[in-house]
Amino acid sequence: MLNNLLKAHHTKARWALPLIAFFLIFQLVYFLSAKNIHHRHVSLSVTALEKRIALDLPWLQLPNDIMKSVADKGSVKAYLQRLNSQARESQLPVRIIALQGIEAEINESQGTTIDYRLDAPAQDFRLSLLALPYAISNSLSVLPLLAAILMTLALYQYQAARSRACIAENLPDEPEAEPPRLIINLHNRSFCNNTNNTQVQLSNKPFCFYIALVDYCLSNDAPALNHNKNVPDELLELANRYFYRLIDLGHTIRKRPDFSSNLDKMLSEIRAALDEVFADAPEQKMPFYPPKAQGEGSRSKLHNYALEQLQPADLEFIGK
Repeated sequence: MLNNLLKAHHTKARWALPLIAFFLIFQLVYFLSAKNIHHRHVSLSVTALEKRIALDLPWLQLPNDIMKSVADKGSVKAYLQRLNSQARESQLPVRIIALQGIEAEINESQGTTIDYRLDAPAQDFRLSLLALPYAISNSLSVLPLLAAILMTLALYQYQAARSRACIAENLPDEPEAEPPRLIINLHNRSFCNNTNNTQVQLSNKPFCFYIALVDYCLSNDAPALNHNKNVPDELLELANRYFYRLIDLGHTIRKRPDFSSNLDKMLSEIRAALDEVFADAPEQKMPFYPPKAQGEGSRSKLHNYALEQLQPADLEFIGK
């Protein structure tokens, strides 16, 4: 349990560092971007207020030394107060401090003062603006945290994929699956599947006939073995030869069987043995399996029990 706790703590610490690093990077980028946007907003707001006041100058009663006119401070202050209210409602980061020496009442005191001169016929007017400072609270957002979490997850997925790829590269190559092969052992009269070592023994007659059938089909192109015809002499001779080979190997045999009789029974016993040998993978038995008759009338006319798909590489003999 302690090991599991230490492992979990190590995993958390391992991924906390990238998360913090990504968060700081994205937070810095967000801060710089937001501050740059603020400065641009200030510049646009100053230009907008400057143009608005320049258009309203002819209707403002401002002091004019050349024309010897006296200012209407009350109306000018009300005008400046109205502009500042509109700027506040529009969330503009700029306030008007004074116009031609007439000061406006503003609530903000922090910021940068910007002085302008407005050109008008026969007189220049002084305009003082206050650019509000960038608030650190504007840099607080959930977006840097979400981006950091996504990048950490992407890094985790990437490293996990790299780890799986490295493990796969370092694993020893799996040996290719050995093709199915039928092992025929004359010492114990058995069939064996090389993929699972399942052994099945047969009696003398079907065993010798099957070995003869294998040899006959391998040595003849497109062999035709039909139930309505006698078993070929060549096939019978091969079966007798393997019968005497069993005697040479020490098998006790009372009587030489008649391989030309009871063909159906011999083939049934052979098929049953092959079914048992290839019970785990029935599709692998097809090259070794004497085909069964299919359909009415096929037994006497069309059925061929020869092993037409068999290849020499599919077989292994012991004691032949």
